[in-house]
Amino acid sequence: MNTKVKKILIFLVSTSTSFVIAWFFTTYNKNLAKVNIVNDDFVTNLLGALLALSIAIITLVYSTIEKIHQRITHHPNKNNIEITINSLFSALKKDTWIVFVFLITIIVVILLRDTDVPYLTYPNFLPITRINVVYFVKIFVLFLSFIAVADIILCLFALIKVSNQR
Repeated sequence: MNTKVKKILIFLVSTSTSFVIAWFFTTYNKNLAKVNIVNDDFVTNLLGALLALSIAIITLVYSTIEKIHQRITHHPNKNNIEITINSLFSALKKDTWIVFVFLITIIVVILLRDTDVPYLTYPNFLPITRINVVYFVKIFVLFLSFIAVADIILCLFALIKVSNQR
């Protein structure tokens, strides 16, 4: 299967799965306000910790890049390994950026939750309440962040595997 098609398919499956999970919890959990995971402090602290973990992994990888290049200097597939390493670094950078964007998104949603903008009101015809929209966004973003961090960890293991090729 083509790599681009595979990446798009993985993106669609992970996004739709996160969407369904968030929709399920916000629709069928009537005591969602009591669940600690949708608490503002918990969500922002967790996303901040995930972002810190992502940055720490990138720092770890960048500090070992010279050793990786020294190991593959005389490898017969040096060009392929360098292409793989560059694509993995690109994926690390994108995933870390995504976690950062999710953190900003959660902060904006928290700030807008109780804000009343003149001439803009929450539509009454929607089957979901305003607070459930906030809970939905929080849960949806958390699951997508978990997927991004899992991808970061997989990239780290892939870089270790590539650097150990002899």
